[in-house]
Amino acid sequence: MKTKPLRTTSLATVFLCMFFSIEQVAAQDADISGSDLIVYTPNEEGMLDSLIPVFEDETGVRVQFVTAGTGELYQRIRSEAGNPQGDIMFGGGTAQAIANLELWSPYVSVNDENMVEAGKNTSGYFTPYQADGSNLLVNTKELAEVGVEIAGYVDLLQPELRGKIAFGDPTSSSSAFAQLTNMLKAVGGDYDSDASWDYVSALVTQLDGVTIGSSTQVAQDVASGEYVVGLTYEPLSLNFVLSGAPVEIVYPSEGAVFLPATIQIIKGGPNEDAAKAFIDFITSETGQTIIAEETAGRPLREGIEKPGLAAFSKFATISEDDSFVAEHRDEIVKHYQEILEAQF
Repeated sequence: MKTKPLRTTSLATVFLCMFFSIEQVAAQDADISGSDLIVYTPNEEGMLDSLIPVFEDETGVRVQFVTAGTGELYQRIRSEAGNPQGDIMFGGGTAQAIANLELWSPYVSVNDENMVEAGKNTSGYFTPYQADGSNLLVNTKELAEVGVEIAGYVDLLQPELRGKIAFGDPTSSSSAFAQLTNMLKAVGGDYDSDASWDYVSALVTQLDGVTIGSSTQVAQDVASGEYVVGLTYEPLSLNFVLSGAPVEIVYPSEGAVFLPATIQIIKGGPNEDAAKAFIDFITSETGQTIIAEETAGRPLREGIEKPGLAAFSKFATISEDDSFVAEHRDEIVKHYQEILEAQF
C-alpha cells in the first residue's frame, strides 16, 4: 500500500493554550462571573473564534482552551482522571463519547427540548450540538472530462474512476472511519454483511493502493483536480464549495449518516457550573445560530437551518448504530486492514 505524504500542518501533537482578552460584561449567572473554564477541543479555529468571545461576553466566564486531535485529548483526559485539569470536552463523536462514559459527569441542558431528534441528549452524559455528515465531494470539471455520473457509493465502482478517488485511512482518520461505517450500513445494510465488505473490497481496488494522509488533504486534492471525487465530510466540503473551487457536495443516494459532534463535562473538573453554562450556551438559539451562520457546522436546534446546505429532508439519511460501532470498532478496522494487505 502506498501512503501519500501529508502536505498540511497537523495539530495532533501540539497543544495550544490561548486566553481571549475581551471586555467582560455582566454575567447571566452571578455565580460563574469571573470564573475560568478550561475547554479541551479538536474544533477548528474559526468555530472557536466565533463562539468563545460571545460566551465570555454573555457570562463573564474567562475561557482557556487546549486544542489537539480528538484521540490525543481523550488520552489526556484519561491520564488526568485522578486530578482533572479540564472542564469540558468540546468536540468528537458519539461513538467515542459512549466508549468513555466513565470520564464524564451527567448533565442534560435546559435547551434539550428545543433540539431536533439527532440533537437530543439521550444518554444523560453527552450533548450533541452539531451534525457532521459523510458525503462525496466531486470536482465538476474533472467529472465532465471523465464522462460519468456520480450519485452514490455504487457509482464509485465505475471503471472510469479507478485511480481517481481520494480516500483517507479509516485506521487513523475519524472522518474516514465514519465513511467506512456509512458505506457498510448504506450498501449492505449492516456492518458485518458479506455485501457490505464485498463493496469495500471493490472500492479499495478502485483506490489503486493510495491512501490520503488526512481528511483535509482529501478535499484539497479533489478541489485541485488531482482526483475526481473524494470521500469526506460536510463541514470541510462546504468550506471548499464556499471558496469557489469547482466542487459540489453529493450525498450518497444509498443514504448519508450524520454523526452528532458532542460536548461533555469532564468528571471532577474544577468549574462544573461554568461547564454547564457553556453547554447551555452552545445549544441556545444564539449559539446554534452562530454555528449555522459563522462556522462550517450544521446546527441541531429546531428552526435553525444552515445556509448553503440542503435540508435533511432533501436527501436520504440513515442512522448509525453508535453502540455497535463503539463496541466493534477494532474489529471493523482490522477487517479493513486485512482487505488492504490482501490487495496490496
